[in-house]
Amino acid sequence: MIRKIVLIYCTMLVTHFAWSQVPVSQVYLFDLQSLADGHTVVHTPRLLTSFNNAGYNNQPFFKNENELYLTVQIPQEGESDIHLFNLITRTRQRITFTQKSEYSPAVTPDKKYISCVRVDDAASATQRLYKYENKPRGQEISVLPDIKNVGYHTWLDDKTVALFLVATPNQLAIVDIESRDPLIFTSDIGRCLASTDKGHLIYVHKISSEFWYIKEYDPVTQRASIITETVPGSEDFAITADGHFIMGAGSKLFVYKPGVDTSWKEIADLKYFGINAITRLAVNGKNLALVNLSK
Repeated sequence: MIRKIVLIYCTMLVTHFAWSQVPVSQVYLFDLQSLADGHTVVHTPRLLTSFNNAGYNNQPFFKNENELYLTVQIPQEGESDIHLFNLITRTRQRITFTQKSEYSPAVTPDKKYISCVRVDDAASATQRLYKYENKPRGQEISVLPDIKNVGYHTWLDDKTVALFLVATPNQLAIVDIESRDPLIFTSDIGRCLASTDKGHLIYVHKISSEFWYIKEYDPVTQRASIITETVPGSEDFAITADGHFIMGAGSKLFVYKPGVDTSWKEIADLKYFGINAITRLAVNGKNLALVNLSK
């Protein structure tokens, strides 16, 4: 069974993190429902980021079914920070308070910390993985100080993290945080990473400009297997608790059920809500969070 995760997450390649200009984007929350006939539907949209209409709101990650982390950059504040949204009370709380930009929030397996990618030096695009105590102004820890080109990450277990490394081409590595020795096992990957309850890694392999595949990597056997081809041109995915994959393209959402479907099935067209450029996705229980790039 694939864990309720997802997202590790941004609308651009990580090498753009250091730019002062980031794209205007908004985050919406939808109800996600599986019907008795097997169909998946989304409904009841809510805009979560109206407080920052002209800013950058991205990379959703569910702390639990009622709380959602986002990367937020408010134009007048300059740097991006991690914010925590309470979906019940409709309130938000700023978590990071550094003079640096933080991106791609996640919760560590022990639940004690949030982890994120921090731009330590914009000029040299030095980006490291950090942990912060799971509270506002929490103590910070540099997890892998010698690895300076971290783009995205996901935890496979308490001691193992998978990293998207910014390089030419971009690389995918698995690192033991105690030995700090990265095992680089493939390149030409997408920015979206996720993990399973077995500690397997789910990622997108861009074999060519035309063929992109969602793959599952087993760190024990060091073998990767193809789950399915992506929706054409899309690299961001989310995984439901029952192992179904969701992707977006333009204004449309698609679902793929391994072992059931032979191709992606369209489940919604969100253009009527002003959503025309879906990127990042996150799922937890009945909630679907998605990022829409503003035109």
